[in-house]
Amino acid sequence: MQINVTKKEQLQTNNWAGGTTTQLAIYPENAIYKNLDFIFRISTATIDVEQSAFTALPNVAREIMVLAGEMLIKHKGHYTKQLKKFDTDSFSGDWETTSMGKATDFNVMTRGNAKASIAGFVLPEKANKELTLDCDVMAIYIYKGEVVIEQASVNRTLSWGDMALIRKENEKEVFSLQGIRNSDIAIAQIHL
Repeated sequence: MQINVTKKEQLQTNNWAGGTTTQLAIYPENAIYKNLDFIFRISTATIDVEQSAFTALPNVAREIMVLAGEMLIKHKGHYTKQLKKFDTDSFSGDWETTSMGKATDFNVMTRGNAKASIAGFVLPEKANKELTLDCDVMAIYIYKGEVVIEQASVNRTLSWGDMALIRKENEKEVFSLQGIRNSDIAIAQIHL
């Protein structure tokens, strides 16, 4: 397995109409979000206004999870769903989507044959969680706290705001997360 860590200070945050957004990863690395030439893109965003409209993204599959706050997400002509901490929603970027409520979220966008699933959890201090890498790429984002990724003789420390992209090299590789502090963690599993 190959582990690439991006520290919080290496990430760029930009403003959007409803708050801020931080791109955590994009693949291929030379892809440009506005050109919609990515296979996957991972980001976080703050929604600082009571009501916001999502950008239309044709031919993009979207996964969203609330990290803090709450939102009521409305997909016109489809459904409405209330999202609280670690609740997720999967939807098409083609849909007309709005949200109500202030929140911080974790987003994964995929195009083409790529598919993603996301989940969030709390890892208590001194706790250990074993994970199996049975996807092509796993992204681990530390929203709060600090953890160590332990795999064989390799240990990588991630703190608040850091992101790790782990690429599979062999079948079903296993590693663990060790909580240094109480941590809120978002994970994306991506199949290319």
